[in-house]
Amino acid sequence: MARKEVLTISDLSNKKYEFINGARGMLPIAMSGILDALVFGLLARQAGLSVTETVLFSILVNAGSSQFAALGLFSQGIFGVPVLLSTFLLNARHILYGLSLGTAFRTIPTWKLMSVALLLNDETYALKSKYLEEGKKTSLTYFFGAGLLDSGIWIGSTFVGAIFGTFISHPERYGLDFAYTATFLGFLAVNLKSSFYIKVAVGSAVAACLGYALNGPSLSVILGTACAIVLGVLFHER
Repeated sequence: MARKEVLTISDLSNKKYEFINGARGMLPIAMSGILDALVFGLLARQAGLSVTETVLFSILVNAGSSQFAALGLFSQGIFGVPVLLSTFLLNARHILYGLSLGTAFRTIPTWKLMSVALLLNDETYALKSKYLEEGKKTSLTYFFGAGLLDSGIWIGSTFVGAIFGTFISHPERYGLDFAYTATFLGFLAVNLKSSFYIKVAVGSAVAACLGYALNGPSLSVILGTACAIVLGVLFHER
C-alpha cells in the first residue's frame, strides 16, 4: 500500500514537472504574440464589439489570423456566410496540424485529445512538432501546459487591449483607424522572403481586387483567401 502511495505521488510530481516544462518552453513564443493581441483587442472595440465579446472571441476562437480577418469584415458591416467561409479557409491549416501530430497520439483516448484540441494553433504546433522530432515521449500534460500559457497570454493581452480601447473615443486622431491595415501589411512584409511568398501574395492580391470589382469586400476576402490557399498548394517553397 505504501509503495502504491509513493508511485502516485511520484506520478503527480512528474506531471507537474511536465506541465511547468511545457509552459516554460512556450513562454518565449507566447510573449511574441502580446502586441498582436493588444492590437486585436483595440481593433475589436473599434469594430463595435464590447469588452466581453472581445475576450470571448479570443477564448472561443483562439486563432489570431482568422480573428483579425473577421474583424475586418465586421467593420465593413459584413456578417454571415462570408465571415464563416473566410475564417474556415484561414483555419483549414489546423486540420493539417492535427493530421501531422495524430500519429504520435494513436494510443491516447479521443476524449483526452479533445481537451487540448482548442489549444492547438500555429505557435503551439511549432513547439509540439519540435518536441516530438527530438524523440521525446508524447505527453498531453506537457502540451496542455504549453497551450494554457499561450492561450492565457493571448486572452489576457486581448483584455488589456479592449480596456485600452474603451478610453479612445476618436482613434483616427492617433492613426489607430489604420491599425488593422498596418497589422496585415506587417504580416505580409515579414513573409515576403522568397519567390514562393511573392507569387502567393501577388496572386491572392489580384484575386482579391477582382472579387472587389465584382461584388465588393465580401467576395474580395473569399477569393483572395481561396487563391492564397490554392497557390500555396500548387507552388513549393524553395
